[in-house]
Amino acid sequence: MKKRILLLLFAFCLCFCGCGKSESQPEDFSAVGGEAVDKLDENMLTLSMRIPETLNPLLNREETVDRILKLIYLPLLTFDDAGKANPSVAESWEFGADGKTITLQLNRGILWQNGGKLTADDVVYSFRTIQNAPDGSVYKNVLNYVSDCTKAGEYTVIFTFHENFSSNLNALCFPVIPAGYHNGDNDVKSTVNQVPVGNGIYAMHSHKQASELILQASASYHGEKPLVSHIRVKITSGEETDINAFEQRMTDVLVAEATEAGKYVDEGISGMYQYTSNNYDFIGFNFKKELFQDKSLRQAVAYALPKENLMESVYLNYGVITNTPINPKSWLYEENVALYDYNPSMAATFLKNSGWTDTDGNGRLEKKSEDGQTKLLKATILVNKENAARRQIASKLKEELTAIGFDITIDQQNFAAYQEKFINGQYDMVVGGWNCSSITDLTPFFGTAGSLNYIGYTSEEVDQLLAAARTAIGEGQTLLAYSSLQKKLAEELPYISIAYRNKAVFASKNVGGEIAPTEFDVFRTIGKWTYEKGEK
Repeated sequence: MKKRILLLLFAFCLCFCGCGKSESQPEDFSAVGGEAVDKLDENMLTLSMRIPETLNPLLNREETVDRILKLIYLPLLTFDDAGKANPSVAESWEFGADGKTITLQLNRGILWQNGGKLTADDVVYSFRTIQNAPDGSVYKNVLNYVSDCTKAGEYTVIFTFHENFSSNLNALCFPVIPAGYHNGDNDVKSTVNQVPVGNGIYAMHSHKQASELILQASASYHGEKPLVSHIRVKITSGEETDINAFEQRMTDVLVAEATEAGKYVDEGISGMYQYTSNNYDFIGFNFKKELFQDKSLRQAVAYALPKENLMESVYLNYGVITNTPINPKSWLYEENVALYDYNPSMAATFLKNSGWTDTDGNGRLEKKSEDGQTKLLKATILVNKENAARRQIASKLKEELTAIGFDITIDQQNFAAYQEKFINGQYDMVVGGWNCSSITDLTPFFGTAGSLNYIGYTSEEVDQLLAAARTAIGEGQTLLAYSSLQKKLAEELPYISIAYRNKAVFASKNVGGEIAPTEFDVFRTIGKWTYEKGEK
């Protein structure tokens, strides 16, 4: 039965002109004049998101809402699957000689969905909105890199950065909103922040709060018209609700870990479209203790870690093995580094060369210290017990290290205790992971004074390489600097890099076309999706 929705129809001019500040929004409404929701075909492509606090993308604090708002608003710059900047609202750019400024030329053909032209005033206003946005808003971290934005012409803007950081460009991924429409209103509940006027491929047709959002192809979009004319966005309460809605075929798309494939693909109800996430897994060594300050021992552990086996048994091949902390899909990834392919014999050789022997034949290695005492080759592996994948990695590593003479204990802790021990250095090895930023900077992890350098690693040479990578200007210098840095980190092994995990878009059998998600935008090719009516 078609859902009947109470509509309060706004005239086009009322909805798309500047409204008074803090004007409250009715519960249900149509964003445009025209066809009522109950006259639309119920059988349309259906997505999901959480209850939106606001539909202003620069004030929004919810990731799933941001995914949907990317259908309505274009970013200043977009990024391909290798993390390289591509034109969007800005069509070209040029860095200043010192790397602390960048001048962007805007696309002159972009229109707002109320008919106005997008200009430099809108970009400047968008940056000012981020400055005034609440903590936790999706794009608030732009301010960590950008200090100011100024207009230099009707279609020219200049961004000034805090420092000449090589990944400054990646901070310019925020959506652009219309200055004249919002008119300084940052009240998340006001009409202008609940009725979006965007510049993207879709426009909002209607919104029933806490229930659903209807999008329609934007008549003013400057690119190709999407193949799917209307999208329903169901409002859900959480991840479990998303999963249940997809399993019950109430929605057509689910974004989840790729390891969930067996639940959906095997049932034949969906297709799976993988993309490499920013979730990075590693083995870390505690440099605050003496044992793994010996590089030979770190190399022995690296040779004993069966990455290929882990990719099959733990990641189920839904990931990509990495030999450095940089995502292998990134344009910055260096392939030609020191490799430690699984080789227990080589691991045993490194231990022997470092003085570790089994003198009593009990299968455990020991050696004499300078004071004549016999030291056993003992180590703990810290892991958080809630994470099944990390537990499996720790178990496999224990098995392999025990076989070459280590005495290994796995220290399983709940996450809070695990985190505390990791930060305080109460471990020998740790199975860890980072959700890495798309703004590449390894200084916090490996710099001597790095804020996330919980392993206590310090190297003057690596500090210099980190500084060179941070301050490189232009693609050529940046690529060279990160190449040198990765080669040194692979040689030094403060971490044994394991893998970057894959995520996936699961789609119902009704969805087809060119589905090519990225970490930056899972719906980036939605204009080329198709939708065939039928039972979900």
